[in-house]
Amino acid sequence: MQRFLVYLSTLFCLILQPVYALEWPNIEPLKIGPRTYVLEHGPHDEDNSVSHGFHNNPGFVVTSTGVVVIDTGSSYEIGKMILRKIASVTSKPVTHIFTTHFHGDHWLANQALLEAYPDIRTIAHPNLITLLKGGEDKFWLDVFAQRLGDDFAGTKAIIPSTAAENKHYKIGGIRFEVMLFDKAHTATDLMVHVVEDGVLFTGDIINNKHFSFMGHGNFKGAYEATLKALALKPKHVVAGHGRSGSIELIKEFSLIYQELHKLVATYYEQGLMDYEMKAKIVAKLDKYKHWNGFDQRIGSFISQLYAEVEKEAF
Repeated sequence: MQRFLVYLSTLFCLILQPVYALEWPNIEPLKIGPRTYVLEHGPHDEDNSVSHGFHNNPGFVVTSTGVVVIDTGSSYEIGKMILRKIASVTSKPVTHIFTTHFHGDHWLANQALLEAYPDIRTIAHPNLITLLKGGEDKFWLDVFAQRLGDDFAGTKAIIPSTAAENKHYKIGGIRFEVMLFDKAHTATDLMVHVVEDGVLFTGDIINNKHFSFMGHGNFKGAYEATLKALALKPKHVVAGHGRSGSIELIKEFSLIYQELHKLVATYYEQGLMDYEMKAKIVAKLDKYKHWNGFDQRIGSFISQLYAEVEKEAF
């Protein structure tokens, strides 16, 4: 009898929830707070034949009235996977999506969630909405279509519609403290602090053993963002890429931004050009050489910081 009741309960949940056939990618939700979960990719795998484009860390919070999602992912199919995983935890509807920045791997999965729950309130930095409505949405569609091939099939750009504010959003009895930044990892960044759970979603301003593209951002602004994040004293930090962890992740990236700036500024004062200082800087950053993206990014980091330091000098 008990087995039969379990069967009926499972069948009832399936009837209530949309059914999705594809089982990839299949990332199980990790509970990191009383109400907060993260679909954690862990080590950044750029082999899309393995990851199917799933590189970031979507999170969701189960409130008394529904589910709040922080970042989605790169494609329609990833969005459907997120819905399956939310359904494995709760039958409550998704009511809100916060997007941490405009890079496509953090919002192109919105489509699937909006199809399932058309009344979702999508919230993002005002600059993000302006840029995507101005044509950047097509840029990201093209980028990820090229990267993912068939895995990107059917994906459409669903642009967030509500401009975020620097404030506490009270949703289903939970406070979501949102901080906007002028220019850090990009000019469209926000962080989301789930106050009651002590969980901070940082977007790509903070990563774990991973260096993200900084060409849309500013190193000084990113460093200042880490100071604001540290002031919140979160118990748990969900990085943009790589495993989530403690406040030590923020401290580490704060130090990295400082160290990179100091090295470039020192060699700039000595009269070296960016390409002349690269080998010297790489030699001093030995502890980061095994991080994902180091070889790919360090040259552009130095050139960008050189331009920032040069601007400071005048």
